Amino acid sequence: MNSEKPKAELRKTGISVVGDMPWGTHFCHFYETKEDLLDILVPYFRAGLESHEFCMWVIFDPLNQEEARNALRAAVPEADHHLARGDVEILLHSEWYLKNGVLDVQRVTRGWQEKLDQALARGYEGLRVNGNEAWLTQREWQDFLDYESELNGIVLGRRMIVCCTYPLAKTKADEIFDVARSHEFSIARRCGRWEVLETPELKQAKAEIKDLNEQLERRVEERTVDLASTNQTLRNEIAERKLVASKLKDSSERLRALSARLESLREEERMRISREVHDELGQKLTGIKMDLHWMESHLEQIGDEKLRTQLEERAVAASATTDEMIATVQRIAAELRPGLLDNLGLVSALRHEAKEFESRTGALLTLNLPDDSLQLPREISTTTYRIFQEMLTNVARHAHATEVRVSLQSSGGRLHLVVEDNGRGLSPDIPTRPSSLGLLGMKERAAMVGGDLTVEGSPGRGTTVRLEIPIEPGRESS
Repeated sequence: MNSEKPKAELRKTGISVVGDMPWGTHFCHFYETKEDLLDILVPYFRAGLESHEFCMWVIFDPLNQEEARNALRAAVPEADHHLARGDVEILLHSEWYLKNGVLDVQRVTRGWQEKLDQALARGYEGLRVNGNEAWLTQREWQDFLDYESELNGIVLGRRMIVCCTYPLAKTKADEIFDVARSHEFSIARRCGRWEVLETPELKQAKAEIKDLNEQLERRVEERTVDLASTNQTLRNEIAERKLVASKLKDSSERLRALSARLESLREEERMRISREVHDELGQKLTGIKMDLHWMESHLEQIGDEKLRTQLEERAVAASATTDEMIATVQRIAAELRPGLLDNLGLVSALRHEAKEFESRTGALLTLNLPDDSLQLPREISTTTYRIFQEMLTNVARHAHATEVRVSLQSSGGRLHLVVEDNGRGLSPDIPTRPSSLGLLGMKERAAMVGGDLTVEGSPGRGTTVRLEIPIEPGRESS
């Protein structure tokens, strides 16, 4: 026998005068007419079927099995489906209570337990029962009362609800009292009204439950006041946090705007210094180079051969030094601001930077770039170029790669730059480390123009850096 305790929730009885009841309830009702009988039992079984309970209806005169089925069909829309599936079983009293025409209490008691086990095994919520005891005679009466008392112990704590039915006309006054004492409560039809007759134990239990409910309501009210106060405190804290978050966002936006402005000024200053270095120093060094060539061409006019030889050696050395200085000036000017970026655009600048990377590192660099006609706002070109420089710098410093693939595409109003290497990769937490200043710098540069930079990689499997920047139309092109 499944001894699992029933769930605490109440079950619908379908009987308005009774209301809901817990599992393990054993009650009885007295009826006068067939209509009284159906007024109670049809709603009772309808509620059980709707709650997915296995229902057993043990009938006796004044009902027969066909009348019981028809009554269910009239009240339950899917009654035929329930009957065909075996959700409800309608038996004659002789099939259930009697064996060879004699009451077999042990057989009936064991039968209820088996029916409950079968119902639970088939997935039903529990067992709902009614038995009409109008067939009892004086000979079986005492044995049946003993059975009813024993049934209280069987039902208690199990997923069963049992309703026993007795006819008022055939039940003596002392028998009514016997029946009432052996059930938790009784319902009876009097003057056209149904009434509930409760045992003293049940009344006491209800009083205790009422008292507990009142205590619970008081505690709920007190807790509600506490929760209201706590909620108000939380709302105040949330409002303060939103205010702080708003101020932090404003500060962050102002700081980003300031950083963008500083970066723009820095880039303009680099351009100015690059131009001055290239134009001023470059021109002067070129002039010195020309003067040295002129001096070399007129050294033959000096008669002192020894002096002429010394001057010629000095002129050649000075000319070589001048060439080195011119190359250095050009390199410094290019590092400050590559002329290709301003004169020929982003694609040419990236291609030149890639060649320089190959010559410095010896790594094989594969380019997938659009044609040189790609026109971008100067701010976008500069940001993309500077991030690309930092990407290659990171590859040279950390990746130890032998192959690098670079892809630049413009589609859907966005610029996409991808740099992949076959180097040693990176740990998953490196992109989020505060010490990863190079990556943080690239991310911040991208954010200044509304872009986004992501880094993917794992140890031993290389690294992929993706830059995506929205291209704003109508701005000055580089």
